[in-house]
Amino acid sequence: MRLLVGQISYLNSQPFYPLLGEHRLIPTPPFELGRMAAAGEIDAGILAAVDYLNCEDRYEPVAQLGVANHEEVRSILFLSKKPMDELDGARIGVTEETSTSVRLLRVLLELRHGVQPASYERGARSEADAYLVIGNEALWQGQTATPEFPHRYDLATEWWDWKGLPFVFALWTIRRSLPLDVKQEFASLLERSFTQGMTQIDAIAEANAGELGQSEALASYLRNFHYRLGETELAGLEEFRRLTRENGFLEPI
Repeated sequence: MRLLVGQISYLNSQPFYPLLGEHRLIPTPPFELGRMAAAGEIDAGILAAVDYLNCEDRYEPVAQLGVANHEEVRSILFLSKKPMDELDGARIGVTEETSTSVRLLRVLLELRHGVQPASYERGARSEADAYLVIGNEALWQGQTATPEFPHRYDLATEWWDWKGLPFVFALWTIRRSLPLDVKQEFASLLERSFTQGMTQIDAIAEANAGELGQSEALASYLRNFHYRLGETELAGLEEFRRLTRENGFLEPI
């Protein structure tokens, strides 16, 4: 059975895909992929954590694989004119691609630092007091000086320093209603594909070297991820679930 598989095309997810071409891969940013999952337009995919939490009645984790970080992520970057704890009443620009990172930003600003921004605005940037970028753009932005936004924050580091837990940015899921044998077959293929992909880290880094960074730095970036979601990663996800649900942060932005 050929499945429709949502594919986040950021560098950090490339190790998953070497063998998945036998299915129909649909490259799309996290926010759009979440919309597709909510509409039932994909069979499986690497969903942003918030999108999984919003549709876990229809999708379930598969192969215990995802995208998580412990002390830093390097590609979820918050740039600000002021320190985070001085952003009360600020206008926050948010990349249009994010589903989870903007909720993590809310958790950190409003719950950890106790500030209440005036607004979170998708697409706003030059006119904002601070802004959030993710994925490949954040990797590029991390190498570029922006004097007007001197304060830079890695959101995985902020979460780790606060909670002492990993942060799960995305996880592999599959439609619950699919036949069991189809789900098991996909899980097996995904596991084999990921195992092969992890042997190709240096080649993936070399193929993407350039404006994203030198190949050695990109290989280090990829090896920094925790792609297997164990007990500590899932504990981080559960804490994020608790905070977002208790504070109403799962609503769309």
